[in-house]
Amino acid sequence: MKCLPLLAGMLAALLAACATQGGSVSAAALAHLERAEEREREGDLALARTELELAKRQGLGVGRLHDRGTRLEFALATAELEPFRGLFDELSAALERRDHELAARLVLRADALRPRGAAAHKLTAFRNILDGRRTAEALGVRLAAEPTGAEGEYRVTLHARHELALTVRLRCPGSALKFLSLGVNEAGIESRARRRVLTDALADLEIESGRDVEVVLGTYYVPARGLVVARGRWTLSTLGGTIELGERVLPANSFVAAGCEVVRLDPRLPSSAVEPAEFARYVERGAPSLPALLERAGRLAPERRDEALDLATPALARYLPEELERIAPALRWLCGLDEPPLDARGWKAWLEARGSRARDPARPALDLPSAERQS
Repeated sequence: MKCLPLLAGMLAALLAACATQGGSVSAAALAHLERAEEREREGDLALARTELELAKRQGLGVGRLHDRGTRLEFALATAELEPFRGLFDELSAALERRDHELAARLVLRADALRPRGAAAHKLTAFRNILDGRRTAEALGVRLAAEPTGAEGEYRVTLHARHELALTVRLRCPGSALKFLSLGVNEAGIESRARRRVLTDALADLEIESGRDVEVVLGTYYVPARGLVVARGRWTLSTLGGTIELGERVLPANSFVAAGCEVVRLDPRLPSSAVEPAEFARYVERGAPSLPALLERAGRLAPERRDEALDLATPALARYLPEELERIAPALRWLCGLDEPPLDARGWKAWLEARGSRARDPARPALDLPSAERQS
């Protein structure tokens, strides 16, 4: 029984100590917050930011002190960002255009102005986006499709290699491999097949400097029997993730591997490539035979399809609606759209819009990262 008073005394002393410690913390937080508010009113943003960070480190709780801290944080962030808004707009636009050389110069220009607080956080986000993209480009991640030996069957693999000094690790879970096959017969009737498969190929992929990495993604069939031309196309993209480069963790959102495509022609047709100018000349002649037009479209090198459309557009602009309807299978083959126009009016509008974009490319929408978000 004698130990009960001793135990009660120890408990009371402990509670008193906790209360005293808690009170001192609140007093310190309040003192720092008040000094931060005063420095902000005086226009000394650097010292105000320092005092606010000290107050947050002490703990502002969830009551009035927290609300005051939140209001001050917003005021400071607005003031810190204001001198950089124009520069950050340029930087965001450069990244949207993937003009990485200009983006790098703008990052250096902003860094020379010694941003603080929210501006420093936003510049770090921009720098990480730029470095993440450059690292992704250096990895050379691409897809390849090789025939297996079975008729129409292809083995699809992912390849990566880099010459950076450090080992790179990709952590992009939930990657999606998309497959589209398209075939057209002599009458212009199309057959399409789509497949989307989730893969963990990039979920935890280590790529050492100077070493080739290959990951098998699966086998696919590209049908061609009874068709003038057929193709299979594969693309791999991620919904998000990171790139680890040494101690740095960089964003890898919307990371896209270089896709691949295979084309199968009717074995009775020549296998040599057709020049875009030859396709355009046939369009200018009115494309009297749809199978012949499809043959020329199918024998174009994939990377020159846009060139063929550019050369053929003046003649296509003179086509009557029924003529556009007739050659629409060739246009669908060349345009590469997942959802091509449905009728002659749609094709005419698409061709006009395409010509307008070529003459006057629109400025991309801006996408400024927040201080917390990296994309």
